[in-house]
Amino acid sequence: MKTYRLLPTACAALAACGLLAPLSAAHAQAAGGAAERQLATVNVIGSVDELQSLDFYAPNSSVVLRRADIEAQGARKLDQALQYQAGIVSEPFGADNKVEWFKIRGFEASTSIDGTPTTPNGFFVWKPEVFGLEAVEVVKGANSLVFGAAGTGGVVNLVTKRPKKEQALSMNAETGNRGKLGVGVDYNGIANSDGSVYYRIVAQARKEDGQQRRTEMESFYLAPSATVEFGKATTLTLLGSVQRESGTPTNGFMPGWGSLINTPYGRIDRRTNLGEPDFDHLKRTQASLGWLLSHQFSDQWAFTQNYKYSHLDLDQQNVFAWSSDNARMAKRGYSFTQGDTRSHYLDNRVTGTLKFGNDIKFTPTVGVDYLKSDTSGTNNGFGFVPDMDMFAPVYGAPISLSGTPYADRLRQWGAYAAGQLQVGSHWNFSAGLRHDNAKNSVPGGYDVDHNSVNLGAMYMSSVGVAPYVSYSESFRPALGVDANKNPYKPFEGRQAEVGVKLEPSWLNGGTMTLAYFELEEKNALAADASNVQRQIGKRTNHGVEWQGDFKIGAATAIKASYTHNNSRQDQSVTQSLRTPLIPKNQASLWVSHRMSGFAGADGALTVAAGARYNGSTVDEATYPGRTVASYTLLDLMVRYDINRQWALQLNARNLTDKTYLSGCDFYCYYGGGRTVDLQLQYQWK
Repeated sequence: MKTYRLLPTACAALAACGLLAPLSAAHAQAAGGAAERQLATVNVIGSVDELQSLDFYAPNSSVVLRRADIEAQGARKLDQALQYQAGIVSEPFGADNKVEWFKIRGFEASTSIDGTPTTPNGFFVWKPEVFGLEAVEVVKGANSLVFGAAGTGGVVNLVTKRPKKEQALSMNAETGNRGKLGVGVDYNGIANSDGSVYYRIVAQARKEDGQQRRTEMESFYLAPSATVEFGKATTLTLLGSVQRESGTPTNGFMPGWGSLINTPYGRIDRRTNLGEPDFDHLKRTQASLGWLLSHQFSDQWAFTQNYKYSHLDLDQQNVFAWSSDNARMAKRGYSFTQGDTRSHYLDNRVTGTLKFGNDIKFTPTVGVDYLKSDTSGTNNGFGFVPDMDMFAPVYGAPISLSGTPYADRLRQWGAYAAGQLQVGSHWNFSAGLRHDNAKNSVPGGYDVDHNSVNLGAMYMSSVGVAPYVSYSESFRPALGVDANKNPYKPFEGRQAEVGVKLEPSWLNGGTMTLAYFELEEKNALAADASNVQRQIGKRTNHGVEWQGDFKIGAATAIKASYTHNNSRQDQSVTQSLRTPLIPKNQASLWVSHRMSGFAGADGALTVAAGARYNGSTVDEATYPGRTVASYTLLDLMVRYDINRQWALQLNARNLTDKTYLSGCDFYCYYGGGRTVDLQLQYQWK
């Protein structure tokens, strides 16, 4: 009998954290002589160690997006890569060229890179380069077991491209509408004769205009890495990256009157720039350096260490519209941030395996981690800017730029212990406990201790059906202050979930998942007129998710999803309203068909089409009685594999160029218009 298990991973929270504990493992073979089932795992460290992986047969909701999935859908940003996943609202604030936006199960989620936190703080937000990713791992909902302390919405762990023990080269060149141009190179090599040292260099350069007039962005990315094998037991992988972005950022904030609500002069064109293109700018440099160390004491016990230093330097100023006179004049303000943030993260853990007879297997993990994050600079969350005619904008308004010194320090220690228990051929149990101590240095800041618990159980039947139940908690230290200079309190989440995972033979190697969840967050954030979010009492969501990934025959693949949300948030002690931006219903469908032997023996043509439905949403606090209309967007992909080395791919997102509002949350936001991307790819191994 063959078994698979999820090994521990170090990870991160939205505002700080990092850690992990193991997820429950699963048997890959059911009782009664059933055929083995290959679990949906991804090895993110290559030959170093199975340091991070997600197991399909674990008592939680998780998904792994592989490189091929990201490329097929033509995603150039992380939020685009997540658009066909159940439970995820992507780009809720519309098309944005400066940062990623997504919510999982109605809540903000943490983002980590190779298991280390990105520690966002206000405008200091790390922006990943999708070309540099091997896979994207998503765990949905509050959970301190799979990726440790994290946001209530869950964790999105970005697995960067890492060295492989082979020589390989891939290159691409792309062009498209909105002045898009780009080129990428990915080279993997072996440095010595015995193959114990190997390396990888990934580089990308791209420029593209934003949706609003006179906005554009250029980006440059370089990520070298190297792996050294010190015998069979010890392996070290060194990871580095540097990314530079500069340009005029989009500012998609639109007044409700003129976008959601008609004015006597109509509605604002989605391409209208209500900022000041000669004043607005973004210059962001982000760099990281770290290592992943693995040492195998024996076949049963191993030590792993994960360290990363990251530095983000930011110079950003934006003019935006925050309201209007309900006719044609927009009321405006500006935000200004200049400074940097520096973070150190270290995680140490030991994992073992204990067997009791032939039917019981216990896998314990214990570890400690430490996060130090310092942010300093000059900031102004809101400054005055003269009004602008929304239907005949004239730029060049006088602006008196000012800011105040800003400093924030976060220190977080974490200790965790977890275990998975396999009993016989059918039962998997998991449990974990994490203790955090977090300190925030801002005036009136906190020094808190918190315990997070995770429990789960799954039964694997002999017919490919695996029901499960789980309870999980999360904790995420918060950085920053509200408009009244009150420091944010840490976020606390908890989730109860029951579901079933299916991998029956009639799905032709595919899988299905169905889950019901109840999720709650304490100290949730909400937008208001101050342009600085305030902390409300509580936000809740309970809903249903269904996701299917399967084939019809050998050439046709289908990905489908449906989500139902019932999300509400406290507005005051006595009032609870439906959460803005979160639709009650979402659905998606992606169908692809591959025709081999097209125009030659080595040629192949793949055609895929997708549809994304987002149900209607409301902002009952700001626009009572108004509804943001539902929308359906169509996507298209055509790929011609000329031979084993060359390929040409065309992607069109929002194929019909539909104009729509992605949502309203005090401000309103236009969704992204049509984008067309043509890419020429070369690959050699």
